Amino acid sequence: VDAAAAAVTAAPPIEQRGWVTDAADMLTPQQRETLERRLAGLQAATGRETIVVTVPSLHGRDISSYARDLGNRWAVGDEGIVILLAPTEQLVRIAVGRGLEAQITDAMCQDIIDAAMLPEFRAGRLHEGLMAGIAALESGF
Repeated sequence: VDAAAAAVTAAPPIEQRGWVTDAADMLTPQQRETLERRLAGLQAATGRETIVVTVPSLHGRDISSYARDLGNRWAVGDEGIVILLAPTEQLVRIAVGRGLEAQITDAMCQDIIDAAMLPEFRAGRLHEGLMAGIAALESGF
């Protein structure tokens, strides 16, 4: 395997920091804390781990594979969810574990992004968009 191929398939080089890993530094400390509490409560209620991650860049990687690799590396689980934001590329992805794919489909995730999250993001309200996306995902449980 050449070095370029190895770099593409390598797990993302960021470390998990709880339910919310804001590697792109997009959230205030208060916003991170609010999200942390919401996601901890969601896991307590459902037993399913949901994490929010911002990354400065995908470094040329596909957002779907980046989110999947991140979830695998951090052992989010077959019934876990990764909400990934990449501001440099202006992309967002909701990736669900295999155990949730029948319940929360890719089409449903895209609808949540389009209807609940992107309008808030476009208005400069990142935290509100994330909270709206999490609320929409809760209805899928």
